[in-house]
Amino acid sequence: MKTYVPWIGAVCACVVVYVLIWPREATTEAELEALAEGRTVIVYWDRHFGHEHDARRALIDEFNRSQEGVYVRALPIGYNSLMEKMLTSIAGGAPPDVCAMDGTIMAQLVAQGCFTPLEDFMARSPHFEEEDFFPHIWRSVAFDGHVWGIPTTTDTYCLLWNKQAFRKAGLDPERPPTTLQELEEYAARLTIRDETGLQQIGFLPWQPWDLTHMWGLLFGGKWYDETTGLVTCGDDPKLTRMLEWQRSFAIDPESDDNPTYAMAPEKMMSFQQGFGAYMSANNPFYSGRIAMITEGEWQATFIPKYAPELDWGVAFIPTPDDAPPRAYSPTCIADCIPRGCRNPEAAWAFLEWFYSPRPNGGTSPASDYNYAIHNIPVRLEEALQERFMNDPKFRVFVDVLLERETVSAPVMTSTQFMMDEIERQRERVVHRKTTPKEALETIERKVTAQLHRVRELLKRTTP
Repeated sequence: MKTYVPWIGAVCACVVVYVLIWPREATTEAELEALAEGRTVIVYWDRHFGHEHDARRALIDEFNRSQEGVYVRALPIGYNSLMEKMLTSIAGGAPPDVCAMDGTIMAQLVAQGCFTPLEDFMARSPHFEEEDFFPHIWRSVAFDGHVWGIPTTTDTYCLLWNKQAFRKAGLDPERPPTTLQELEEYAARLTIRDETGLQQIGFLPWQPWDLTHMWGLLFGGKWYDETTGLVTCGDDPKLTRMLEWQRSFAIDPESDDNPTYAMAPEKMMSFQQGFGAYMSANNPFYSGRIAMITEGEWQATFIPKYAPELDWGVAFIPTPDDAPPRAYSPTCIADCIPRGCRNPEAAWAFLEWFYSPRPNGGTSPASDYNYAIHNIPVRLEEALQERFMNDPKFRVFVDVLLERETVSAPVMTSTQFMMDEIERQRERVVHRKTTPKEALETIERKVTAQLHRVRELLKRTTP
């Protein structure tokens, strides 16, 4: 009996999933009315939730009122287990008609034949030309000879600093660090300890997010060669230097020459455990626990909401003097049409409306969505709209994409696996459980093996 218990549980779980995702014709009075009017009801899976989904839903409601042919049912699926839910829905013959998807996840699912190419749909409209989009964004959705998604939003990272903390440290609050050496010097001056322990940390490269992949590219390194399909990090001296730099933020017990900003790894963990919730006034940057961070453009909305009294600035991230000046935009969120969906033409009718300027010459719903949630539009023309550029803080995030070469996450079948392994090895390096060189060799070995496994699996499952 014990042998069958796991299988019984798995079957029950699948039944529950099917019940939740099966695209019933109508679930509300509005949908029943739409069906009675002869409209096609389509299902939209949104990887956003909370206020971001609310902003999307408001625009979908506008679409539903704007015409009499299609009605969109919007569901906030979220990003947790999104890949598994999509695979389950396709295998069960019940995919949504449209889904919002992280670019890195989309690339993995494209390799498994999960999405419909969109270039034939796009050719019908004048609003989907390659040159309209940021080049790095277009590369994330157009590969293997097809276009797999319509990009919606993108992000980038800049340096944020607490001006009040600068004043207390005797630093010019209007002058952020502009070089990596200055960043280290500022981090030292902004790190505060007293008899009770650490009170404020000047800077941590992995707070609030582990951005080791970004730091490696900003140092001039190369994790993966998209031309050859090979992982190339194992012997990259610039990536080695980057990990050595991150390790300098943790005290080496065998050295008498640690930087003054460095923390003991065990103290680092306890200090970080005292951080408050990210989306709250207790966020460590908002509360003054960290004086400088690398963060995204959404902070132009978050800080006025959660920490309206915070006096803060935003600037380009300092990079090594011998590295090319780069911006980092990891990926995009894109809308895709899953393979086997019931209503691809109706799905495209919605996407064409969402990404096109309104008939009265107004902005596109996609642009309005970016403005509502303070993400960067993926079209250059929309990113340059006054409502984005007139915000002096938000503008810095757009400017860095305009003024610097932009680097991104690679388009491959195991991007998330690679990102997870990079984060794991960075932590081992910081805690001195491995060397930077060994960590990079481990990343290359494990990701290469994973790529081979995926390729062999695809050979066996692809007709």
